[in-house]
Amino acid sequence: MAMISIDGVDLPAPSSFKMPRSDLDSGDTGRNELGILQRDRVRQGIYKIELEWKGITSSQLHLIESAIEPSEINVTFPTPTGMKTKKMYAGDRNIEMIKYDADYNKIRWNISFNLTEY
Repeated sequence: MAMISIDGVDLPAPSSFKMPRSDLDSGDTGRNELGILQRDRVRQGIYKIELEWKGITSSQLHLIESAIEPSEINVTFPTPTGMKTKKMYAGDRNIEMIKYDADYNKIRWNISFNLTEY
């Protein structure tokens, strides 16, 4: 079983995997005139996955980019309580060529991006 799969496509294991979780507050959340927070939390525990692959091949890069191309994807990933599948979207991609070779198959890349739960 792959560490991460997107819409059933197994991705190579990432070089870095971070999983912060956040809460979503309504627009009514804010501080009053006394500086006391008036919080209206509407959702908690939203998953965000920060991913990075280093030194991957062009074909691996293409596989990853193709998997995150749709505006909405189903991502299966490990959590402390087991594998979870969540509907997510991909943020900005940072792609860096780290080794060029005239042989296209020998070029190496780094890619990083975040996946955020809907």
